[in-house]
Amino acid sequence: MLVDLHTHSTFSDGRYTPTMLVEEAAEQGISVLAVTDHDSWNGADEAQVAAARLGGRVRVLTGVELGTQYENDSVHILGYHVRTDCLALQNKMDEMRHARERRLYEMLAKLDALGYHVAVEACDPRNRAVGRPHVAKALVAKGYFATVQQVFDALLRRGGPAYVPQPKLLPDEAVALIHAAGGIAVLAHPSELADSTLPERLLSSVPFDGLEVYHPSADETARRHWLELAHSRGLLVSGGSDFHAIPDRFPPHLGVWQVEYNDVKGVIEWK
Repeated sequence: MLVDLHTHSTFSDGRYTPTMLVEEAAEQGISVLAVTDHDSWNGADEAQVAAARLGGRVRVLTGVELGTQYENDSVHILGYHVRTDCLALQNKMDEMRHARERRLYEMLAKLDALGYHVAVEACDPRNRAVGRPHVAKALVAKGYFATVQQVFDALLRRGGPAYVPQPKLLPDEAVALIHAAGGIAVLAHPSELADSTLPERLLSSVPFDGLEVYHPSADETARRHWLELAHSRGLLVSGGSDFHAIPDRFPPHLGVWQVEYNDVKGVIEWK
């Protein structure tokens, strides 16, 4: 049984609607799907409706991905089984999306000064979490660059000429909010952290429930390391493709990056 516990929809920086994600998952034989939009669970209801319409072929887990900052690293934290009636987490996510809107205007101003003139729709506080990918796609659509990656390399990378830091939570704040919403907190894609010592230090100091072992950023050697680390600390094991449906970003389609149910059943069946 195939599953995917890390995907993004149009409610953050993905290009598929929640309905499209669920339908694609069904076509690819993915039995469990988590929609984990950045700072938003607003696509959860649509995904659940789509899954019901398919007669239970796909089970949808309600999830979120919260962006945090620790030292010099951007630390992403996945929350699963969160209750969407938790006002503390809802209000904080709304606040973070408003911060993203302010950041957007600052990036667009920097780009304008550099001679790149694009328009990007500001975020709806009940909808998507706008960010650098939206700006990059606008620059590609305008013909300034051929790919999103080229935009990041030239302008939007950390420290780049149009980069603007994003206000973020601390990891312990994000984990506390996920727990307040009745969910479990999983450290996302540890292989993407620039400081290789940071995952173990975070797991020692922050009450994480799990670790994302299976992710495209981790090769076989890294996966073995993260799996051993998770087992040694009694953590749940998670995994997913981090699918955004962006053409030049791997994976290009759901089902290309595969995770098996039994490898992450602890997260799926957690109660």
